[in-house]
Amino acid sequence: MMKLSDSKSFELVAVIGTICAFSFCVGFVYPVIALALEAKGYDEAAIGISATATGIGVLVAGLMVPSLARAYGTFSLLAGSALLAVFCLLLFPLVDNFTLWLCLRFFLGAAVTALFCAGEAWINAVAEDDSRGRTVAIYVAAMASSFAAGSLAVKAVGYQGYTPYILASLVILVCFIPILPFHRRDPLLEEGDTAGRKGVLVRVFYEAVILMVVVGLFGVLDGVMLGLMPSYALSQGVGDGNASLPMAAMAAGVVLFQFPLGYLSDRMSRTRLLTIILFIVVGFGLVVPELDLTKWHGLVIMALFGGVSFAPYTLALSILGERYRGQKLAAGSALFAIMWGIGGTVGPMGFGVAMQELGSTALPYGLSLLFLLTGVISVFDRTVAPVRANKGL
Repeated sequence: MMKLSDSKSFELVAVIGTICAFSFCVGFVYPVIALALEAKGYDEAAIGISATATGIGVLVAGLMVPSLARAYGTFSLLAGSALLAVFCLLLFPLVDNFTLWLCLRFFLGAAVTALFCAGEAWINAVAEDDSRGRTVAIYVAAMASSFAAGSLAVKAVGYQGYTPYILASLVILVCFIPILPFHRRDPLLEEGDTAGRKGVLVRVFYEAVILMVVVGLFGVLDGVMLGLMPSYALSQGVGDGNASLPMAAMAAGVVLFQFPLGYLSDRMSRTRLLTIILFIVVGFGLVVPELDLTKWHGLVIMALFGGVSFAPYTLALSILGERYRGQKLAAGSALFAIMWGIGGTVGPMGFGVAMQELGSTALPYGLSLLFLLTGVISVFDRTVAPVRANKGL
């Protein structure tokens, strides 16, 4: 059983709730912005440039998070990120200038990234090692569910006028309230900071290369699934009205698989489990092209594929938390955001070209190849091998 004091449990709930509010807003606001731009007459290229501005904000914020956390503290970084996001959201409906929207998307991407980095580092700092896998699994499941809820809310709320932006701002502000009692807490500093001020990002990167590769791969997977899975479904005979079903099945699998994954990762070596799952995903990826996505059994397999393919990120986050403390943990969380941003930017472009030149099955086969290569790297990597060696499995 998970053994956490009442105060730690409430602290975790508060931090996870704040991150989930942001996850809801990402799932809600990003499509709203794209739809609003389309309604204003902007073409796909302009909408793509707008999304790229967010990606640049992700990368810039990732580089700055360790310094900001050290200078101002974890809570102040969370609060500042929330206020910056609300400020950007409320400005969107007030300005009608594409360049200004690009600036707002840049700062919104930076705010979201800073909050996710600080929040995930906080969760890892508070989580106890024996239950870290389950704690992180609960967080990932809650975050994925919140993102899905945000995406569904677009249809109910719409994308025009002030309403969607005001709603997103209120969600952030209300969900930030539970974390206010912890404004004097700074778990990243309290854990004991042995990291130097200079070069901490580089040191952590080289000390945990396999984790960075895994998160970069997760960024590729996330970007490809969100951007190209509907096109893949259409190419496989799924009707226009059901093109989102395979993605929905994968999302459901991500949420449901977190709980057995968290349990397993608290019972055996997380690095070994990571390697095993990377190779399992390869097998699923090779099966996907043979599935009939118009049938229920095909969607069930897609749910399993979603569950196992997103599991490496949960494990990487758990391994990061058990390996690092203090500013190195903050740096690791920032590097995760940077690697995710790179993967999420490069992946859809590369796979889009591959699908155009080689056919739609380049998507599952290409993902299988990337997971295979990452699995091979994990077999020979020794940077995180000593972690949890005492589990013995």
